[in-house]
Amino acid sequence: MQKRYSNKFVTIISACFLLLAAFIIDINVEIRPSYARVNETKYSQHRPNNIEQWPPNFWWAPPHNAERNFDNEKIWQIFGVKETPRQNLSVKEINRQIDSFFAYLDKQEYIKEYKFAQDSKNQFNQIIEILTQNSPVLIRETDSIYDVFKNYYYFYRLIGKKRLNFIKDILTNESDIIEPLMHTFYLWFNANNENSDPDLVLPSHKQVYIYANFFLETIGGRNYLFRRDPKARKLAAYYCVLIIDQANMEGLNSNGTDIRPHLELTIKDLANQIDLSLKNQYLWELENLRKKYKLS
Repeated sequence: MQKRYSNKFVTIISACFLLLAAFIIDINVEIRPSYARVNETKYSQHRPNNIEQWPPNFWWAPPHNAERNFDNEKIWQIFGVKETPRQNLSVKEINRQIDSFFAYLDKQEYIKEYKFAQDSKNQFNQIIEILTQNSPVLIRETDSIYDVFKNYYYFYRLIGKKRLNFIKDILTNESDIIEPLMHTFYLWFNANNENSDPDLVLPSHKQVYIYANFFLETIGGRNYLFRRDPKARKLAAYYCVLIIDQANMEGLNSNGTDIRPHLELTIKDLANQIDLSLKNQYLWELENLRKKYKLS
């Protein structure tokens, strides 16, 4: 009996040292105490007030009296359009904007330094194909220390350091237009239409749902978000919540993910983020989801 307990103790201690080593070895790990301790403050203190009401079918043009933090000139340069009234975009227009973004990337010096044999669109396609063919562990992740590490190093194992740095450099260098960029890609992911660009690998709604779960529900996925810029991290969580809601409507929530705690936490996080141009829009959308899931 004593030997059995001793073996368990050794296993637990070994696992703790392995986790500690992982955090030390992995570069760019950032500790964010304010995020880790959000539950210490009651939700009512973070609840946004006087949210301006406007429909969710916007592109990236906020109401005329809303603060604009993104660089409109750069948006025109990248996407080839001027700021437009809020509107739904056709699949054709979404494809054109995505193509325009990749063409812009290929001209940037920080992208040229990677000296890829193919352009950035092909790199994106290869990354999507690799990831959709090798899903992360979503269920009972903590039952095995191997599964925890498998998720922790998920992107590094599958796409490698060079491509991982490629993605991180894009997020860093294009941080000033991260809002319209993420929104455009969300529209593209959500299109799932036969008219989508045949030159781009479009993951299915089920595959996108898997990664929304990965970022919201697993240790490895949450760790990847924690290491990103707060603005990008909170926007990623916002879109993951929208994807889980979409999965609920389409009957694709096969893991039974409870959207409610993620919804509440995302509202708190976005309400506290000061540099979002469309913060009211995000909060308006999430407040509607709170009512839908009977949280208010």
